[in-house]
Amino acid sequence: MTERVVDPVGAGAVGALGSAAVIDPAAVLAGRSVRRRRRRRAVLVTAGWYVVLTSFAVITVFPFLWMLLTSLKGPLDPIASVPPQLIPGHPTLANYEKVLASLPVVSFFQNSIVVSIAVTSLSVLVSSMAAYPLAKMRFRGREAIFYLLLATLIVPVQLTYIPGFILAVNTFNYYNTLPAVIFPTLASAFNIFLMRQAFRGVPNDLIDAARVDGAGEWRVWWQILLPIVRPSMAAVAIFTFVTSWNDFLWPSLMLHDRTQMTLPVGLAALQGFFSSDFRSIAAGVTMTVVPILLFFNVVQRYFVRGLAGAVKG
Repeated sequence: MTERVVDPVGAGAVGALGSAAVIDPAAVLAGRSVRRRRRRRAVLVTAGWYVVLTSFAVITVFPFLWMLLTSLKGPLDPIASVPPQLIPGHPTLANYEKVLASLPVVSFFQNSIVVSIAVTSLSVLVSSMAAYPLAKMRFRGREAIFYLLLATLIVPVQLTYIPGFILAVNTFNYYNTLPAVIFPTLASAFNIFLMRQAFRGVPNDLIDAARVDGAGEWRVWWQILLPIVRPSMAAVAIFTFVTSWNDFLWPSLMLHDRTQMTLPVGLAALQGFFSSDFRSIAAGVTMTVVPILLFFNVVQRYFVRGLAGAVKG
């Protein structure tokens, strides 16, 4: 017969587990209670943040919503009343028809689209070309040039309008034309900064491998780096497009022929045409804002990815 040997240590461990199993229910209940309180606290904190963010969203959206609803109000709907009437009682598109009949809004739209697309395309190209050597090439004074470029961000852009106006009128002779709005805005220190940060996130080994295979700097920039930093390019394009579309001061200085005006400059005439007709003014402003909202909704995922990539780089 085989003798069964009982391990006293093992028996003690089993006994300890057994005794622990007898004592554990209170501890288990206490642990569950703690976890329940933590989950409840986390839910309350999350709900609180949702309330705060929803409040900010309502505050942000309300002016645009008021403007949109005002543009749809008829002559019998009051603009200001007590209590306020937000929803139009007699909605109509007559205000938009009045604006379209009074001003060449279609021409304003065309000019704004041409200027915004041209500025966006050329600015992304120029910014990426300037950012590549600042990020991946080694030469004396690289950091000094970059920080001097960043220092220009503290200079108000309005200070550059006087020399820019003199150059436009006396040197380049493109006053009162669309190139006068396009060319001075091609280089942006902020866009160069974003593209440089994106380029810095690309591994140097990838670039070195391309150079070993015989690729020149232009090919490395065009075929290697640009496809990788496409989200950051999208973010730069969105910033540039929105800024160019909403730009008012510089185009108002350079464009005086109504056939050449962009949308913000052309719709500024609404204050003269409809000085007391807030419904028509709201319709004109809505026509300016809606394209930007649609554009941003289409490309917002690229915008978020581009900013995340630029910050990480």
